[in-house]
Amino acid sequence: MKVFLTGATGAAGLGALRVLLSDNSVSHVTYLGRRPLPSWVVLPGGTSATDKSPTHPKLSTIEHKDFLTYPRTLKEKLAEHDACIWALGTSSVGMSEEKYTEITLGYFDALLDALKEMGVGTAESPFRVVFVSGMGADSKETSRVLFERVKGRAENNLIKAAMESGGRLEATIMRPGYFFPSKAYPQDALNQRDFKLRVADKFLGAPLSLFWPAGIVSVEQIGQFSLEAARGRWVGMGGPVFENKEMKTLLKTLNVPNRSHEEL
Repeated sequence: MKVFLTGATGAAGLGALRVLLSDNSVSHVTYLGRRPLPSWVVLPGGTSATDKSPTHPKLSTIEHKDFLTYPRTLKEKLAEHDACIWALGTSSVGMSEEKYTEITLGYFDALLDALKEMGVGTAESPFRVVFVSGMGADSKETSRVLFERVKGRAENNLIKAAMESGGRLEATIMRPGYFFPSKAYPQDALNQRDFKLRVADKFLGAPLSLFWPAGIVSVEQIGQFSLEAARGRWVGMGGPVFENKEMKTLLKTLNVPNRSHEEL
């Protein structure tokens, strides 16, 4: 299986990338990003250098500066894959509605248009799009909270695209709860979180685990769930929208490590 991935410098996307590279059923991973992976990223089975982007035998990178447009050559390369994990995203805090909507909705809609134009997938072997959304996304698109409203609209557009594809496109929408950068890779938090967020993570971890375990998830769990979605594991088991609690319950059915944030 060949998968392309966005958002690999964020906590969720990097968690997915590491799981993909570690799984034998995945033959190749393409990272689609504005620039190569930064040197602080450590990949399982890969090579790293202090001043160079990390490398891995199964990984290639396509630098793409404008996510609102997809040249024909790029569309053709993406169409060679079997699935996409869309983990590109940003916080809405301090951002205008116009800019947040462009990044969260506009970029994703442009990808869906590109996949539709290329006619990816077949009814027998659908192209699978896994969209990493978030807990609280509003399918009715009426919330006063910008994040909830725009994420809900992006989810709906994916569901609509899948319904109109005649079975060639399959949608999985993940709504993870609160998650932390991987404790297995200490450099992640230093580069993915500012000081205030790192302090918040430190003090929120234990209380959330004790009083709201259904509302948290590890990046390793996000990565594993997205991998299984990309290969169709969850077909017929609910969805296309999977809430955080559902994701964690389904992961317990797998014979793979399913450790919580506290155990990592």
